[in-house]
Amino acid sequence: MNIENMQIKGQLAEAKKKFKELDTEASGLIILIRSFLNPYEEDITKLEVEKAGTAMTRLSWIINQMKILKDKIEKLEAHFE
Repeated sequence: MNIENMQIKGQLAEAKKKFKELDTEASGLIILIRSFLNPYEEDITKLEVEKAGTAMTRLSWIINQMKILKDKIEKLEAHFE
């Protein structure tokens, strides 16, 4: 195996690892956001909208990063097909 292929495999492994980390964080944020926006709360003034908004901002950033990584992973994997 040449050096270029080894480097690409390393980049691919790193991108997949980062993608998985972001996916895990996104899943946690979704659960957190749902808890802040409890649909069973009768008094909507008790909803933690500010906290949900902050979590949504982070979730949006994560999703954008995951899209970028997904494209990168596909391109790196295509190198080995």
